[in-house]
Amino acid sequence: MAVVNGNSIIIWIDENNVGSQKGVTIDSSADMLDVSDKTSAAAKFLPGKTTDTVSCSAFYVRDDGAYTALRTAYDTGIEVEVDWFHTSTDGATGTGEQTAQALISSLSVSAPEHGPAELEMTLQITGGWQTYSV
Repeated sequence: MAVVNGNSIIIWIDENNVGSQKGVTIDSSADMLDVSDKTSAAAKFLPGKTTDTVSCSAFYVRDDGAYTALRTAYDTGIEVEVDWFHTSTDGATGTGEQTAQALISSLSVSAPEHGPAELEMTLQITGGWQTYSV
């Protein structure tokens, strides 16, 4: 794997590494539970369930085994493993390593006129992040 700067996301399907990403965005959100009452005009909230999504981009290569594995996981609804290495410099180690199970919620390919084709994928984390252990 090539040297990378910053965070690395590695996706595993059936114990096979399906490659690394070109770019990644990790979004966290919490449902807000309305606990307002009649004593104030201001709304009051408590945090509810939390969700995380991971959006990745990568170069698309036709007939690539990694794309085929991702497509199959999406089509069949099987979970994939997502490993997140914070401040990784080599794509496999770093500080704050975490792992989670995820479902592929979207998968698309874009092919611009002047540029390489790219894969865009969104992963819905299911069950939250856990501390990564080798």
